[in-house]
Amino acid sequence: MANLLDITVETLPQILSDDSAVKVAGIDIDGILRGKLMSKAKFLSIAASGFGFCSVIFGWDMHDQTYFKELGISNKENGYRDIIATPDLQSFRRIPWENNVPFFLVSFLDPDTGESLSVCPRSLLGRAAARLAEKGCRALAGAEYEFYQFRAPPANDGRERNSSSTASYLKKNPVDTLPSLTEGMFGYSITRPVHNQEYYYGMFDACQRFRCPLEGWHTESGPGVFEAVSLQQT
Repeated sequence: MANLLDITVETLPQILSDDSAVKVAGIDIDGILRGKLMSKAKFLSIAASGFGFCSVIFGWDMHDQTYFKELGISNKENGYRDIIATPDLQSFRRIPWENNVPFFLVSFLDPDTGESLSVCPRSLLGRAAARLAEKGCRALAGAEYEFYQFRAPPANDGRERNSSSTASYLKKNPVDTLPSLTEGMFGYSITRPVHNQEYYYGMFDACQRFRCPLEGWHTESGPGVFEAVSLQQT
């Protein structure tokens, strides 16, 4: 992984010399990543100036249904016009579970003023951090997630990873019929993860390689419940 301090528009061609494509994504109105894969040539051509991105991501929900009350930035009247997406070069990382494809987060700008978009969650965070910096302060953030995990039903062709077998299964079966990753109640168990150790250690290592390192990763009380705590970062 390249030193983030060395990543500039000028050094990008060398950093991406062995790549043919780049993945980019920004955060929509619901905090969900929306993005695409683009050719390396396209990415290099827009790395400094940004590129057009449909504003509808700030006008619909997670099921792509437009809101009844539309925002001024994204609506039928303006044709859900493009806004400007600018890559944050310091967000560079590679996605280990997608053949190490290079990945960059983007922030969204108003196409008329070039200023950060008021509804862009990442831009809002940037503005808040900038105000703190003006006062000689900086922000640290970490997240703690507790969530249920289930075993994916086998696909018709026997594949499990990256298949849509779970979605297909849930169309025909109640949610509570999905098998839990672990059974029973046992928080902070050091033995239960061993039964799924390829997944357990793989998740921890993948987060590290993705530059989203975990501070803690363990079972919680409940069938299939795990807790993941992200390492505190600026």
